[in-house]
Amino acid sequence: MAFKLILEGKRCLLVDDFSEFRYSVKKMLQSLGATDVDDTGDGDEAIDKIALKAYDLILCDYNLGENKRDGQQILEESKHKEILKYSAIFIMITAENTMRMVMGAMEYKPDDYLTKPFTKEALLARLEKIMEKKNDFATIDKALARKDYHGALKLCNEKIQTKPKNLYELLKLKAELSITVGDYAEAESIYNQIVNIRRLPWALLGLGKALFLSTKYMEAKEIFLEIIDENRSFVEAYDWLAKVLEALGDPKEAQRMLMRALELSPKAILRQKALADIAYKNNDLATAENSYKQAVDLGKNSCFKSAKDYTGLAQVMLDKKTPDKALKILQESKTTFTNDRESNLQATLMQGLAHKDLGNETELKGAIEEANSLFSGMKGTINSEASLDIAGSFFKLGENDKASQIMQEVIRNNHDNEKVLKKAQDIFTSADMTTEGEKMIAATKREIIKVNNDGVMLVKNGKLAEAIDFFEKAAVGLPENKIINANAAQALLMYMQKFGKTDKHINQVQRYLDQIRKVDPTYKKYQELVVVYKKLTEA
Repeated sequence: MAFKLILEGKRCLLVDDFSEFRYSVKKMLQSLGATDVDDTGDGDEAIDKIALKAYDLILCDYNLGENKRDGQQILEESKHKEILKYSAIFIMITAENTMRMVMGAMEYKPDDYLTKPFTKEALLARLEKIMEKKNDFATIDKALARKDYHGALKLCNEKIQTKPKNLYELLKLKAELSITVGDYAEAESIYNQIVNIRRLPWALLGLGKALFLSTKYMEAKEIFLEIIDENRSFVEAYDWLAKVLEALGDPKEAQRMLMRALELSPKAILRQKALADIAYKNNDLATAENSYKQAVDLGKNSCFKSAKDYTGLAQVMLDKKTPDKALKILQESKTTFTNDRESNLQATLMQGLAHKDLGNETELKGAIEEANSLFSGMKGTINSEASLDIAGSFFKLGENDKASQIMQEVIRNNHDNEKVLKKAQDIFTSADMTTEGEKMIAATKREIIKVNNDGVMLVKNGKLAEAIDFFEKAAVGLPENKIINANAAQALLMYMQKFGKTDKHINQVQRYLDQIRKVDPTYKKYQELVVVYKKLTEA
């Protein structure tokens, strides 16, 4: 039986800066049965509406006016903030058909796009085709809205067993969810299953991602090269190939891949940031400067606006011996991110470095005092990567005690992370404190290993309740330490296997697993714990 479009009761949103066009399309939708149709001509208002109402259909113009948030940014932000239902239909509308626009719009994956002008019949045909595919995702949406990823996976499996017409869509979602929960082996298996039947580009890309996340870099590289060889416009493949090349120790080739991708799709802000960062590492200051500027400019109407782009650009200016320009950028950052304490701390530290270069002793002293004041109220709220940057700046300003204090916290949270420890040692070396760094790293590793061993001994002796209490306290002080968090989760799982599960303990385990996933989703023990957790919660 042919699918019949039913728009009655569906929540629809029209976004276009021309009121006449909104009126015309609204009439089209109403003639197709829609009774709940909202509209707006402003991108910011569109985001607010999407956040407040679970729309089933969004028709959004790409170009919403100069210096305004555009349709691509609305889609991007809706997905980033997870306010767009998986089953929702997002159609990009445009009067343009340039490669730059098409690549940008398609990159963030709307369900379809329509070129103005279009007829009611053309709209109907698109909606029927898409809605038929999406109809089966309503129950899965509810699980995703609760962030119940394992529940969503279970629903996917149930639907897949019925061999529906949208089997590939369900397999795609199942594979993506497997990656979300860190089950890369399962994702790899699903994508291989699809590719062996049809070499669908999205499945190949997913396979490459799963291989990369499983640290199978050479296999991932081959996949991404195959994708690009078959379709040189598939820009996402360049991004992932760049990640692989960097992981394989070839940052210059990684930079070249990102530059090729940006030639195809220059409006992608995350790619501009990635290019800026790697160009800076490659000491290509001209490219880094240009990309940071692009990122700052693109970020003005984007959810990906970040103070890090301003401080990155300021760092380039300092390296180019133009501290006056750096100060100007940093002041702009502070004005833009007024209420962001971490951003202000980073900017203040760099202002101090600029004043140091300029010989402004009074301003340098003021910057150090301000940075100390900001930092004192932020202990435990800054992640390890940002903490290392902050410590590096404190060292450069001669604030060695403060910097060392931050470094020790980072090492405590990453005592087994060789990449972080190497970066920490590099920072000590840059500060002419190589030996002090070596001693601190060795002593802190011993301290955390002892803490962990004490907790493990409680588990081995069957003192599970005491072990739970012990690891819970340890995890509070070491929120990014994956071993401590993993052992905290394991003690809870063992306790529930012996004495029965409770909502409180399940929530605690989920919290520890989420914490590990944020830090290192490839951690083998995490994968093992997820399996145990799934068996326990699904029983």
